[in-house]
Amino acid sequence: MIVDLNHAPPPDTAHEVVIVGGGTVALLLAVLLERQGQRVLVLESGGGGFETPSQALNDATVIGRAHNGIAVARGRALGGTSNLWGGQLTGFVPSDFEARAGVSDAPWPITYDELLPWYEAVARELRLADALDEHTPQAKKLFGDGFPDIPGFTLFLTRWLKEPALARFFGERLRQSPRLTVLLHAHATGLDLAADGERIAAVRVARPDGSATTVHGDRIVLANGTIEIARLLLACAAQQPQAPWAGNPWVGAGFQDHLELRGGRVHPLDKPRFLRTFQNIVLGGHKYQPKLRLNTGATSPDPSLNVTGYFAFESSVAEHLQHLKVMARSLMRGAVPRQGLGDVLRHVRGMGSAWVPMVVQYLRHHRIHNPADRGVWLVMHAEQVPRDDSRITLDPQRRDRFGMPLAALDWRIGGQAEVRAMAAFVRRASDGLQAAGLARVEIDPLLDGEDPRALDQATDTYHQCGGARMGHHPRDGVVDSELRVFGTSNLYVAGAAVFRTSSYANPTFTALALTARLAERLRTSTPSWTPTEPIC
Repeated sequence: MIVDLNHAPPPDTAHEVVIVGGGTVALLLAVLLERQGQRVLVLESGGGGFETPSQALNDATVIGRAHNGIAVARGRALGGTSNLWGGQLTGFVPSDFEARAGVSDAPWPITYDELLPWYEAVARELRLADALDEHTPQAKKLFGDGFPDIPGFTLFLTRWLKEPALARFFGERLRQSPRLTVLLHAHATGLDLAADGERIAAVRVARPDGSATTVHGDRIVLANGTIEIARLLLACAAQQPQAPWAGNPWVGAGFQDHLELRGGRVHPLDKPRFLRTFQNIVLGGHKYQPKLRLNTGATSPDPSLNVTGYFAFESSVAEHLQHLKVMARSLMRGAVPRQGLGDVLRHVRGMGSAWVPMVVQYLRHHRIHNPADRGVWLVMHAEQVPRDDSRITLDPQRRDRFGMPLAALDWRIGGQAEVRAMAAFVRRASDGLQAAGLARVEIDPLLDGEDPRALDQATDTYHQCGGARMGHHPRDGVVDSELRVFGTSNLYVAGAAVFRTSSYANPTFTALALTARLAERLRTSTPSWTPTEPIC
């Protein structure tokens, strides 16, 4: 059931698991635990939709490299950031979990093979379509003569959820299950330690009117996003220096995001075949985006950092098409489109002659056609080298309306390693695409010279990771391989905050896979809870 603290008190029953956060990771975890028969309480600091007072709680101080995502890509409402994203999911690759020279001196405490079954479990849970590759029957239909061979690269297809907003996807269970309670407008402000100093006895919660209450559970999971997880841990440690994580230097450290950069202009050699290879695919109601991943190994120089590339098609009809897509999605969800009839007609007329090839491409080739009359660009998402001085701290001068210190983000990147990896990617992509007879790439001059100033044009991708990384021991990270905070017996962290490295991929799929694994661990771990006096 869903309870709004604006209108009702919190339930007075004890829960086996309290989840701080009501976003993508939190809702998956809640549903999986509820299905096991556990009583679950979800604390969402926002309401059922976006509201200005709730969004204001995202305010933060940026003291390092500019970071857009901290302001525009964090949603405080039930479903969290899943209300904002498109639903694209991509898994990591085995090397991401291994030690890599110049990137990570130690592997993750878990391996890719350990996580693979949980990727598959999440795909089934979210009804994600099977991946298309050279082994699937649909590939021949989609790509004609066969799955494209681009020397030195793997062409892979990312998958997109039909319903990316998980509050809608899980809506009936959230509303109807007697074992699952969602508290709206419940802003977690602290963690109360039990007398033994190892267990969390309660979570302190601020109501919308500023009054405080506490909620109790056997196990507490922080799933409120990378920034807020570090903020909550740091704020509690400042109040109570005896907290097990208070002296851990990795709390807030190792913050990462992917760098997005246009690597060069693309000149198709065979435009029809190029478009058919790289334009987005819709098949069986599912969307796929073709991307390139550099093959590495004994026969190929390894730039260490992982980079992926996709093609941005610029056209004169892009704005009109985007507005029509938004309108169509609103209608499909039973909502009233914001656009009036006049706006709709203007966008339809603006599409002009693009309608005919768009319909043909969709019906014959299952492609989302873009005429690309204003050019094609190779765009990269690049992993950054993790740094312990790239970190989230607390701003001692600023507080939110409930008295919590605001987060301060000092995002730092190495520079030279990232530029070198992206330059190598573009050069090899141009060679591979020319060898395949598809295109050549005119590399950006600064990038070609491996000039760090090329990164002045790079932006973050709203893929915030780190701050509570998984470690082999307390001097190496914040949580262990089971995602339990070192030194505690019942405090866990879920989400991309636990990542040691960030790969090249959208972090959501890997965060969800780790969450499904955590749900299984929590099923077999049932510590006993008894109320005690808090000391934090």
